[in-house]
Amino acid sequence: MSNFVMRVVLVAILCLVSLGSRIPTITMSDFDPVSENARLQQEIEDQTAKLEGEIGVYAVSLSDGRTVSVKADQLFPTASLYKLLVMYRVVQAMESGSISPESTVVIGDDDVLQDEPDEGFALGDTPTVEEALAVMITYSSNAAAMALVGEIGGSTVVQSAAVELGMDNTVEVGDSFYSTPRDIARFFELLARGQLISPSASEKMILILLQQAINDRIPALLPPETPVAHKTGELDDVRNDAGIVYAPAGWYVIVVMSSEGTPDEQVEMEATLSYLVFGEYGG
Repeated sequence: MSNFVMRVVLVAILCLVSLGSRIPTITMSDFDPVSENARLQQEIEDQTAKLEGEIGVYAVSLSDGRTVSVKADQLFPTASLYKLLVMYRVVQAMESGSISPESTVVIGDDDVLQDEPDEGFALGDTPTVEEALAVMITYSSNAAAMALVGEIGGSTVVQSAAVELGMDNTVEVGDSFYSTPRDIARFFELLARGQLISPSASEKMILILLQQAINDRIPALLPPETPVAHKTGELDDVRNDAGIVYAPAGWYVIVVMSSEGTPDEQVEMEATLSYLVFGEYGG
């Protein structure tokens, strides 16, 4: 096991999963991964058909590469999932030394135009870059995101990060970002394997994502001790969640994105889909 994976396991799983020589795999002699994956695919299709509005799903086992998907290449509003790319650029700048994690950012007039969580920032606040980064991810602070976007050079720098990472269908249209479940999953696959910037930078981002405070979707129906490094996003009729699930029987990436629906129903559906995938890839 690489030092990167070992550190993530030690901190994230808190000794829940014993450390092996690679990402855990299922070894039951009577396990037929092809038929079981087909069964899961059908379950995912049956469940998503019940939801009013649009929903896309993409999940990939990091143990053996099996995938399930529904509308994985359809564009959805990212809502706050675009903050993953902001985080990537900020950590990249921190790694190169062009931004210090201890330097301060000033929350200005243009940074407070959107709703802000109670744990977020107000006009005139001066968090450090490190503090702004953590609150942007864990509480989805819009003010922190806007201030950090300014620090890294504007939204074009965020868009170029998607191109750099091979997220070819992730685009900015006007003031909004759109992406596909498959593109967002690519971000998390690279992250899970320590391939975003560097192993140490990937570790830094994972540890921030593990502190996510909004846990009503992917983690909601999973065993409570299951570490999930994830980011949510929401608008009026959009509910998204995406991340890495560190399950005892196998680690996997899952992305759920929905739009044009009723928020309560979207959240319930995404939690259900997560539970089904956990049962096959991680349970």
